[in-house]
Amino acid sequence: MCESSAFVLGKDNNLQKVMENVVTVDPADGKVYLTDLLGDQKIIDGYIKEIRLMDHKIILAQE
Repeated sequence: MCESSAFVLGKDNNLQKVMENVVTVDPADGKVYLTDLLGDQKIIDGYIKEIRLMDHKIILAQE
């Protein structure tokens, strides 16, 4: 499967997991819309900082 986990990069450079099994990432208007395998959605204020495909990690940062 190709799902990834989404993390928010904290001010102390720690990664906090916000969602698992992410299948869709839609950045729009200063927000990132995450949808998981079951269709649940989370909205994160911020932007995509990095995507690590081999590690299945989506790293988001907040302003």
